Amino acid sequence: MDWNDQFGPESVVVRAAEQILELNYPNEYLKYAASQQKFKHTHPFYIENEVENVGGFIEWVNGVFDHFDGVQEGLLGGLVVSPAIEGSTISCEYEKGKLMRVLNKGDGDDAEMIVSLMEIGSIPNEISVKKNVAVRGIITLKDVSKKEKSKSITAAVNEIIFNDSLDNDNLVFIPTEWLNDDGVWHNSSKAYQIMKDNGFQVPAFFTAPTVTDALDKFEEYISTDFGYDVYGVRVEIEKGDTINSLIGFMTEDKSSSYYHKIILLG
Repeated sequence: MDWNDQFGPESVVVRAAEQILELNYPNEYLKYAASQQKFKHTHPFYIENEVENVGGFIEWVNGVFDHFDGVQEGLLGGLVVSPAIEGSTISCEYEKGKLMRVLNKGDGDDAEMIVSLMEIGSIPNEISVKKNVAVRGIITLKDVSKKEKSKSITAAVNEIIFNDSLDNDNLVFIPTEWLNDDGVWHNSSKAYQIMKDNGFQVPAFFTAPTVTDALDKFEEYISTDFGYDVYGVRVEIEKGDTINSLIGFMTEDKSSSYYHKIILLG
């Protein structure tokens, strides 16, 4: 339902159509109503650091150590390594276990709903955790060969999700974050396990006790064919209370580059 100059959002015709939709097709009305709203993300999106070489990764790790004033490697709780997949970032919002909306990243705080993604099979309509939860991740292509060669994967994904007339059977959601409404971060491996238990297509992930193990896994993941386009490897600090401390530090110091995850480009 799109307005024009004659039938604006306050017109009798539009209101009558909305009432008919709400009475006869409540699920479709819910999606329609949500698509007309602006939303705020329950948690702001932080910019992930991207580095092109191992030296940049080591610098990031040392920065985390410096922030914690002499903390030894291992006391951070290790690192979690997973493939970084190219695509479009979204947030799936659940309330009392039911999928209520799928939002684009927007500007990191404000977002719009993407109605067309409410029905794809890799985003469960219901989860076992009966609380408000945001599951974030990447929408990518199941079959890269179907996209036009001149377009990037992200551009091809965006063309599909923002044009309801196109078939979205070639889309798949790969989760990367599980956020409870209390704002407290779980250990990264625990978050991946919760998502897997709730029916999400979780990427391969490895808990590395040391930086050396993380770099070994980086080499392995970069050379592995996961069926999706992998452009790097995401490395996250494992320990939940360390993550929360870093997030708190970033909130206080907006110029800080500290974050609990980094993408080491392949």
